[in-house]
Amino acid sequence: MHSQDPPRLIDFHSHYYDEGWLPLPTPQGSSSIARAWPLLTNIDAQLAAMDVAGIDAKVISAPASTIVSPVEQLPMVLMERINDQIAELVARYPQRLLGLATIDAFQGKAAAREVVRAIKELHLSGICIDCSQGGHYLNAPQVRPVFETASELDITIFIHPVSPSGLTERLAHIGHTGTLLARGTENAASILTLLRSGILDKYPRLKVVLPMIGVAALIFAGIAEQEYIHDDGWKGSAPAIARKNLYIDTMGFDLPTLRFVLDLLGPEHLLIGSDWPIMPITTRRRVDELLANLNLTEAQKAAVLSGNTERLLTPGAN
Repeated sequence: MHSQDPPRLIDFHSHYYDEGWLPLPTPQGSSSIARAWPLLTNIDAQLAAMDVAGIDAKVISAPASTIVSPVEQLPMVLMERINDQIAELVARYPQRLLGLATIDAFQGKAAAREVVRAIKELHLSGICIDCSQGGHYLNAPQVRPVFETASELDITIFIHPVSPSGLTERLAHIGHTGTLLARGTENAASILTLLRSGILDKYPRLKVVLPMIGVAALIFAGIAEQEYIHDDGWKGSAPAIARKNLYIDTMGFDLPTLRFVLDLLGPEHLLIGSDWPIMPITTRRRVDELLANLNLTEAQKAAVLSGNTERLLTPGAN
């Protein structure tokens, strides 16, 4: 890259689904998934839309709960097939795509073995896991082997939200925002169990990314300082210290919310991420306009645009 060229824009939070993985009826109606389906299942159409929007590259993830229900385990043979195909797509478009392995972390040692295969043999850049499954959160013992393996391999974990039973239905009357609120609440609750468990002290190299809809985890980690002081079951480092292992993607692109994350964690912990094509695509122009209003240096802007993602997805770079 020449010095006058602008830094690349990499979308950390972006999805792909192959209809051959687990054939499902094409979604109908006006839901976000129905609207996204033609793009979600067509990588060439995604790349063309990225060209128009000025997005240089994207990180592919296919969370398990988008393929099976959030109370089901993803069959191991299907997990392997998904990761094989993600690796093939990344190899086909090496300048445009990075890949996160789909891992059902609640399958314990079997899931950890797939992490090793995905990173060592398929050369994927990190892993994507669901925040919960069937009422179990990230502090569940069966998840520990995946955290241990991720720490040993020095890779990043994307903690993706799921739609919790009960709360999702109760908030459905708010529309798509209500669904996001339910998913973000589940994501934040599970992240809090992770912070509270002491796992991040046991594996201090863990790097955990969550979408902006789970940002309440940061707020309640601060509120939990009193719980920590009074030793009410909080293990390991103080909440305000433990949350430093967290990274946030910009899903939603709301300026005051971005300022909150920057103030709390700093620009090295903020990544461009959109949840596209489930959410509408965000253009390079809009991203640049937002960053221009955040009082960042040019180096910090470059880090948020792509440098942080490149660092997190390069094992040993931290």
